[in-house]
Amino acid sequence: MEKNKTSEDSIKILNRRSFIIIFVGIILSFIISLRLFSLQVINFKFYKKKSVENKLSIKLTPPLRGDIYDSNKKLLAGSSSLYEFVVFKNLSKSYKQEIINLDKILNLEINHSELYKRLEKFNDYSGFSLSRATWNQIVEFEKNKFLFNSIKIVESKKRYYPYRNFSQIIGYMGQPSKSSEFYSKGVFHIEKSYENYLKGTPGKIFNEVNAKGKIIREISIEKSIKGNDLDLTLDLNLQNYAQSILPSDKKGSVVVISVLDGSILSMNSNPTFDAQLFEDRNNNKINEFLNDDKKPLFNRAFSGFYPPGSVFKPISALVGLQRNLIDPTQEVFCKGHSSLGDRNYYCWKKKGHGKVNLKKAIKESCDVYFYELAKKTNIDDVESLSTDLGLNQEYNIGLSNTGKGLVPNKKWKKAFLDESWYQGETLITCIGQGYNQTSPLQLATLYSALINGGKYPLPKLNKNTATKFVGKLLKNDHQKIIMDALNAVVQEPSGTAYKLSISNPNFVKIGGKTGTSQVIRIKESEREDDLYKSKEIEEKFKDHSVFVGYAPYDKPKYIASVIIENGGSGSAVAAPIAHKILDYVYKNNV
Repeated sequence: MEKNKTSEDSIKILNRRSFIIIFVGIILSFIISLRLFSLQVINFKFYKKKSVENKLSIKLTPPLRGDIYDSNKKLLAGSSSLYEFVVFKNLSKSYKQEIINLDKILNLEINHSELYKRLEKFNDYSGFSLSRATWNQIVEFEKNKFLFNSIKIVESKKRYYPYRNFSQIIGYMGQPSKSSEFYSKGVFHIEKSYENYLKGTPGKIFNEVNAKGKIIREISIEKSIKGNDLDLTLDLNLQNYAQSILPSDKKGSVVVISVLDGSILSMNSNPTFDAQLFEDRNNNKINEFLNDDKKPLFNRAFSGFYPPGSVFKPISALVGLQRNLIDPTQEVFCKGHSSLGDRNYYCWKKKGHGKVNLKKAIKESCDVYFYELAKKTNIDDVESLSTDLGLNQEYNIGLSNTGKGLVPNKKWKKAFLDESWYQGETLITCIGQGYNQTSPLQLATLYSALINGGKYPLPKLNKNTATKFVGKLLKNDHQKIIMDALNAVVQEPSGTAYKLSISNPNFVKIGGKTGTSQVIRIKESEREDDLYKSKEIEEKFKDHSVFVGYAPYDKPKYIASVIIENGGSGSAVAAPIAHKILDYVYKNNV
């Protein structure tokens, strides 16, 4: 009996253990089944891709970048072949030592610490460019080829810039800054702004590799797709001509735009630089540019902001007309200065202009007339109309470092200087001085607005950008008064630019406005000194020379805006340059 009981207990224990083992087995089988289901069904595509990647090496091939042309399909930026030393980290664990050896043999002057930091983040299977290869370097490399497993000579493409006068507009290329970026990219101006449009799509070479990453065979090739070509509104011949007549010893700029659609036909800045030197990685020249006090990389045409001087006066006149502050036929007597409180505000003409109405005030650039107008003017009205006519705005034309400039108002001064506005500041603002800051491009656009009656086309550099008109319409009689006065500046005796008509009778007839932009304020004691004008003034304190003109004067098609830094009188320096450019663009039907 005892024996049977013991036997039954043993069977029960055995059955219990068997059940536990079977239950655990079922659970494990279920888990394994789930895992297999996950691997083979749910995540099939993922692991299939991983499996393919383990036996495939995909090498990207650079696409041709889109070309950039002027308005007549003349090449401004293209691509040409070059050879580079490229390291593939997956081909050798000793790639760093190979880089050191390469540098010793060819004297590439590689910054190793900086290079290794970048390589750490770089894709192992994508080639990293170490340096461009000259023919002599290629020959030397081939002699020592047995030393290098990870470094190869690869044919590539570099950017080709045939005309340096476009460098400050087109920009240049630079090395990739992210590990996900494999090829050079645009880092400045048009090259940067249109990067996605120009860059194209890389090709792919699919290779079968073994476990060590060695290529066994080539499987297939996907060809790269060239980037889109870009047509600009600029005219090559006009750009080169305008650059050639800018004074070589002065900093300055020229902008030429179309009255009809806002196309920028020429945009020059002096001094300039050669973008090809960046593409060729000429470090010595690049450092010279970067350290040059004259700032050749700085495009003064759209990034340079200056007091506009008297070219601003048409805005003040329009405010007076719109607010019924002036009668255009009513005369003001100019005796050489105007007073507000205990301060005198001087006209550029020491003995004064005598009796002056609105037309004469613009034609002869009488400051006193505008001082008297400014005494009745609200500065906020000046700022508002200036904005409507194209100032105080940043134009999106695909260039780096553009700015808004400034025509001030009460709110601006309180916000930025924490000061109240004084009426005396309105006086100097209304003649284009004071806080006013405008670029040559903005001044060209302002005069486009005046010519077009208030509704003007936004400036553009991309030929395929649709023309867009903005602004508010001016009254026809107000616009006519202003345009008649601007025509008189050049076409009538006593106009500040009348000398242009006499000196160049065969040139196209133009209208426009001269300006002399003060860099420093002249003290009252200096004004009384007859010898002051004959004194030698330090170059950087001399007035800027400004002129904005249009041609032909009776049916304007073109506008030229010129500023010569520290050039002096607008009528003597900037105006003749603008006249030559307008004559060229008109006679060549640009």
